[in-house]
Amino acid sequence: MHAPTIQCDCGFLGLGDRNIRGNAIATGPADTEATGQVPAEVLDHVVNGLALKRLGETVDVVNLAKVLASDEAARITWQTFRVDGGDTLLPA
Repeated sequence: MHAPTIQCDCGFLGLGDRNIRGNAIATGPADTEATGQVPAEVLDHVVNGLALKRLGETVDVVNLAKVLASDEAARITWQTFRVDGGDTLLPA
């Protein structure tokens, strides 16, 4: 189970001179309202397939977004960051 990675070529390269940066966050399986509809045995299989052995939480993505929006990340642009609990590290 892999979340799709979308890289947006929306002209970010031409916006650097205005200090506009573009990054993407690719999430993996997360504990959401929809996850509550997934049968327990299926959810267990997904979680056991993750390197961190736990579903992500909204705060995991929010924390990264806050860093990327901050001055501390002023030189980071045109990157895709995976917040997927190691989902992409393991074979499907």
